This record gives sequence, structure tokens and C-alpha cells, in this order.
Amino acid sequence: MTHSLSIRTALATVAFLCLGSAVGRAEEAKAGIEHTMAAYNAALNGGDTSRVLPLYTEDGVFMPPFSQSAVGKTAIKTAYDAVFAELKFHVKFAVVELVQMAPTWAFVRTNSAGTTDHHSTGKTTSEANQELFVFKKGEDGTWRIARYSFSPTNPPIP
Repeated sequence: MTHSLSIRTALATVAFLCLGSAVGRAEEAKAGIEHTMAAYNAALNGGDTSRVLPLYTEDGVFMPPFSQSAVGKTAIKTAYDAVFAELKFHVKFAVVELVQMAPTWAFVRTNSAGTTDHHSTGKTTSEANQELFVFKKGEDGTWRIARYSFSPTNPPIP
């Protein structure tokens, strides 16, 4: 009877330690992804392509509405340079959902809101979007944007 109890105790301890380890890894992933999201938010508001690029994977894909996908860092650089040439953002992202799907893959659903200055017209407009980010954890342990798509939630201005 004692031997059986010892085995059950040992198995329960192993299960507890494994669960604790998994919870720790999930919290670590969440912190890493939230760090990248904060860096992206700052780079976007700063209008700084050189700060955006390191946040993407080498084969990253940027999928803005009404545009073709920008695939890879060269195309992503071109796309963000064009965006920042026209727009100055004052937005804040709110993480609505963060799901780690595998040890090196996660997705994040966000909402963002704020204002955007349009350089060509001098106007400031209200900005609101819903976004979907897919993150990949690199060999260096850094979570980077592998795919990013968004759509406006404000009705179009006539």
C-alpha cells in the first residue's frame, strides 16, 4: 500500500512540475509578445521603418487593406516607407486575445484607435482598426511578427 501511494505521489509531483513549467513558458511567451507589440506600437507612432523592420521575421508578410501583400523585409520596408511618407499615427493598440498555438507560434487579435495626420492634405482623421498578428519565436527567443493584417472599423469617409 505504501509503495502504491509513493508512486501516486511521485506521479502527481511530476504532473504538477510539468504543468508549472508549461504555465511559466506561456507567461514568458505572453511577455515576449506583449514586448514586441509595445515596440511595434511605438515604431508605428514614431513613423520609423528602421524600428518596424526588426520586429518582423525575414519572411514576414504585411497585409494592409486595399493593397497587395508585402512579402519579405525588402517589400515590407518599401510598404512602411510609403505609409510613413503619407501618414503620422497617434494610435494605441489593445490586445483582445493572445493564443500560443505551438511552442514557436502564436496569434494576437487587437483593436487600435486614435488619430492619423495626413501629410498630403494636412487633415487629421479618426483612426480605428481591428488587427490580426501571427507571431513566430526565433531561435534567439524573440517573438517577431510573421503575418500582420488589419481592417478599419470606422466607416469610410465619403
